[in-house]
Amino acid sequence: MTQLPYSQNQVHNSTSPVRHLPANALKVHVDKVGKITLPITDLMFLQAAGNYCWMYWKDGQRILVARTLKYYEPQLPDTWFIRPHRNCIVNLQYIERMLPIYPDKGGLLHLRSGVVLPVSRRRWLAIKKLYKRLDS
Repeated sequence: MTQLPYSQNQVHNSTSPVRHLPANALKVHVDKVGKITLPITDLMFLQAAGNYCWMYWKDGQRILVARTLKYYEPQLPDTWFIRPHRNCIVNLQYIERMLPIYPDKGGLLHLRSGVVLPVSRRRWLAIKKLYKRLDS
Protein backbone atom coordinates (compact mmCIF):
# COMPACT_ATOMS: atom_id res chain seq x y z
CA MET A 1 0.00 0.00 0.00
CA THR A 2 1.24 3.50 -0.81
CA GLN A 3 2.35 5.37 2.27
CA LEU A 4 0.96 8.89 2.48
CA PRO A 5 2.86 11.84 3.90
CA TYR A 6 -0.06 12.47 6.26
CA SER A 7 -2.16 10.32 8.53
CA GLN A 8 -5.72 9.51 7.52
CA ASN A 9 -7.20 12.02 10.01
CA GLN A 10 -5.12 14.82 8.43
CA VAL A 11 -6.25 13.98 4.91
CA HIS A 12 -9.57 15.38 3.76
CA ASN A 13 -11.76 13.35 1.44
CA SER A 14 -12.10 15.26 -1.80
CA THR A 15 -15.74 14.37 -2.51
CA SER A 16 -16.65 17.97 -1.69
CA PRO A 17 -16.83 20.42 -4.63
CA VAL A 18 -13.60 22.09 -5.71
CA ARG A 19 -14.89 25.55 -4.75
CA HIS A 20 -14.79 24.50 -1.08
CA LEU A 21 -11.14 23.45 -1.17
CA PRO A 22 -8.68 25.74 0.58
CA ALA A 23 -6.45 27.78 -1.73
CA ASN A 24 -3.43 25.81 -0.57
CA ALA A 25 -4.84 22.31 -1.24
CA LEU A 26 -3.99 19.93 -4.07
CA LYS A 27 -6.27 17.14 -5.26
CA VAL A 28 -4.38 13.88 -5.77
CA HIS A 29 -5.55 10.43 -6.81
CA VAL A 30 -3.54 7.80 -4.96
CA ASP A 31 -3.80 4.15 -5.94
CA LYS A 32 -5.71 2.01 -3.39
CA VAL A 33 -6.67 5.11 -1.40
CA GLY A 34 -8.63 7.19 -3.90
CA LYS A 35 -8.91 10.94 -4.29
CA ILE A 36 -7.51 13.01 -1.46
CA THR A 37 -6.50 16.62 -0.91
CA LEU A 38 -3.13 17.54 0.53
CA PRO A 39 -1.63 20.89 1.59
CA ILE A 40 0.70 22.29 -1.06
CA THR A 41 2.75 24.15 1.53
CA ASP A 42 4.42 20.82 2.42
CA LEU A 43 5.09 19.86 -1.21
CA MET A 44 8.80 20.41 -1.98
CA PHE A 45 8.87 19.41 -5.64
CA LEU A 46 7.39 17.19 -8.33
CA GLN A 47 9.53 15.15 -10.70
CA ALA A 48 8.44 13.59 -14.00
CA ALA A 49 8.57 9.85 -14.56
CA GLY A 50 7.08 9.29 -18.01
CA ASN A 51 3.30 9.67 -17.76
CA TYR A 52 3.58 9.64 -13.96
CA CYS A 53 5.16 12.01 -11.50
CA TRP A 54 6.69 11.71 -8.08
CA MET A 55 5.57 14.17 -5.39
CA TYR A 56 8.23 14.79 -2.74
CA TRP A 57 7.11 16.11 0.65
CA LYS A 58 9.07 18.01 3.30
CA ASP A 59 8.96 15.06 5.73
CA GLY A 60 10.92 12.93 3.24
CA GLN A 61 8.07 10.83 1.90
CA ARG A 62 7.06 10.64 -1.74
CA ILE A 63 3.97 9.63 -3.70
CA LEU A 64 3.82 8.31 -7.26
CA VAL A 65 0.74 9.65 -9.08
CA ALA A 66 -0.61 8.69 -12.50
CA ARG A 67 -0.64 12.25 -13.87
CA THR A 68 1.93 14.31 -15.71
CA LEU A 69 3.58 17.53 -14.58
CA LYS A 70 1.51 19.32 -17.21
CA TYR A 71 -1.64 18.28 -15.33
CA TYR A 72 -0.43 19.63 -11.96
CA GLU A 73 1.33 22.79 -13.15
CA PRO A 74 -1.85 24.94 -13.52
CA GLN A 75 -3.13 23.72 -10.14
CA LEU A 76 -0.08 25.04 -8.29
CA PRO A 77 0.18 28.76 -7.51
CA ASP A 78 2.82 30.38 -9.71
CA THR A 79 3.82 32.61 -6.81
CA TRP A 80 5.08 29.52 -4.95
CA PHE A 81 6.15 27.09 -7.69
CA ILE A 82 8.48 27.31 -10.68
CA ARG A 83 9.33 24.92 -13.48
CA PRO A 84 13.11 25.12 -13.82
CA HIS A 85 13.35 22.17 -16.20
CA ARG A 86 10.98 20.04 -18.24
CA ASN A 87 11.24 17.23 -15.69
CA CYS A 88 10.44 19.06 -12.44
CA ILE A 89 8.38 21.69 -10.64
CA VAL A 90 9.86 23.20 -7.47
CA ASN A 91 8.43 25.03 -4.45
CA LEU A 92 10.40 28.28 -4.12
CA GLN A 93 10.29 28.08 -0.31
CA TYR A 94 12.55 25.01 -0.31
CA ILE A 95 15.36 26.36 -2.52
CA GLU A 96 18.55 26.77 -0.53
CA ARG A 97 20.87 28.03 -3.28
CA MET A 98 21.46 28.18 -7.03
CA LEU A 99 24.72 27.28 -8.72
CA PRO A 100 25.60 27.90 -12.38
CA ILE A 101 27.25 25.03 -14.26
CA TYR A 102 28.81 27.10 -17.06
CA PRO A 103 27.93 30.62 -18.23
CA ASP A 104 25.46 29.48 -20.90
CA LYS A 105 24.62 25.96 -19.72
CA GLY A 106 21.98 26.51 -17.03
CA GLY A 107 22.65 25.41 -13.50
CA LEU A 108 21.54 23.51 -10.44
CA LEU A 109 19.03 24.15 -7.66
CA HIS A 110 20.04 22.89 -4.24
CA LEU A 111 17.03 22.27 -2.02
CA ARG A 112 17.04 22.33 1.79
CA SER A 113 16.57 18.55 1.81
CA GLY A 114 19.87 18.05 -0.03
CA VAL A 115 18.27 17.22 -3.38
CA VAL A 116 19.90 18.80 -6.43
CA LEU A 117 17.71 19.55 -9.47
CA PRO A 118 18.67 20.87 -12.92
CA VAL A 119 17.78 24.28 -14.33
CA SER A 120 17.62 24.51 -18.11
CA ARG A 121 19.83 27.09 -19.80
CA ARG A 122 16.82 28.92 -21.25
CA ARG A 123 15.14 29.32 -17.86
CA TRP A 124 18.26 30.06 -15.84
CA LEU A 125 18.21 33.88 -16.01
CA ALA A 126 14.49 34.22 -15.22
CA ILE A 127 14.71 31.85 -12.26
CA LYS A 128 17.89 33.53 -11.01
CA LYS A 129 16.12 36.93 -11.00
CA LEU A 130 13.10 35.49 -9.21
CA TYR A 131 15.28 33.78 -6.61
CA LYS A 132 17.27 36.98 -5.94
CA ARG A 133 14.02 38.88 -5.44
CA LEU A 134 12.81 36.29 -2.90
CA ASP A 135 16.18 36.06 -1.17
CA SER A 136 16.39 39.78 -0.44
